[in-house]
This record gives sequence, structure tokens and C-alpha cells, in this order.
Amino acid sequence: MKKRILPLLLCGALLLSGCGLLRREYSRTEPHSATYYEGDRRDVLRAESYQDLVNDLLLLVAAHAEEGTVWYYAEEETDLSQEAQRACAEVQQETPLGAYALDYLTYTVDDGGRGYTQLRFTAGYRRTLQQIQSIVHATGGAALTDLLRAAAQNGGKELVVQMGTSGSTRQAVLDTVNAVQADLHLADRPWQVQFYPDTDTVGIVEIILDSATPEA
Repeated sequence: MKKRILPLLLCGALLLSGCGLLRREYSRTEPHSATYYEGDRRDVLRAESYQDLVNDLLLLVAAHAEEGTVWYYAEEETDLSQEAQRACAEVQQETPLGAYALDYLTYTVDDGGRGYTQLRFTAGYRRTLQQIQSIVHATGGAALTDLLRAAAQNGGKELVVQMGTSGSTRQAVLDTVNAVQADLHLADRPWQVQFYPDTDTVGIVEIILDSATPEA
């Protein structure tokens, strides 16, 4: 059953995320290329470089997949166990989606003398698929302001936002949150703000809101 479900989840992850999922400073220019999959198979992902492997893992996380298989075609001799370990650490600790969603990420390596090495990954999550799919994207402070106002006015309890890469700083996000709270007369009940990853570079921002309806 999992083998049939996984391809659907991965396709859904691509559609839901658009290019944003893989748009990082070092990502490939064509994130929806069919080379992410192994031929006609949709239950196996393909990698030819370390960055391919990171992108494959992000696809698995976006789909909330508990297991995933990657066939890695190395052009030169590579310690793929070390490569997989490094990719797991990067995805979980340094990428916004991994830092937000993952509890753990493990792997096994099967080098069976084929033309590729099979990497099998197992993931544990601290977020549900619904929470991952509920992440909204904001291009900057104005968009975040609108999202916060709408969430508060509709009694929302939390808002999770993937911030754009240009002009978004940690302090700017905090200033926006405080300004919206003050404008809605909710400053006496501070909203909790968490950054994923917890660095100066803004990725995913989780804002726990007061569910009280703001004054008109």
C-alpha cells in the first residue's frame, strides 16, 4: 500500500510547493525535472549529485513520507554513507521545511554492485501532513501583515509562513508581528514567534496567535 501511496504524495508535494520547496541558493534551475524520478518509476527518486540528494529528501519531507528510496548514480568514487549523513543533517537542521517538520531522519546504504547505490531513508515527524500543507508563502512584511490580520480576525490559533528570500529579516518579522498586535488591540496577549531554522536567516515562521476576536 505504501508503494502505491508514495508516488501520489510526491506528486502532490511538487504541486503544492511549486518552485519554493527547492528554491535555495544552490538548487538546480529546473526543480520539476523528470530526472528526480528513476525512469517511469514514481516510487524511486534519482540523484546524481549531493544537491540532488538534498532536493530528493525535501520532496519526501514535503510529502510527509515515512520512507523513501533514492538511487544515487555517482560519477566518481564517493563515500555515499557520509554523503547521506551530511544530507540528512542539512535537511533537518538547516532547511526551513526540515527544521519545522522533522523529528528524525535516518538512512541505510545498499551498494549491491549495480550501476547505482540504493539509499533508503526513514523519517519521523513532529508535524502532520495537514500542518505541512497549511504553510503559506509571504513575499515580505506587507504580505505577512495581511496574513496575520486575517488569521487573527478569523479566530486562528496559529499561522505558519514561509518567508520570501528578499528583504525579510528576523527583526523585521518580529516588528511586523508586534505592529499587527498593537493595531488589533491584542498587545496585552503576546503572540509566540518561532523561527525554523532558529537563525538570523528567515525561513519558516510559526506564530501562535491568541484566538480572541480583535476589537472592531
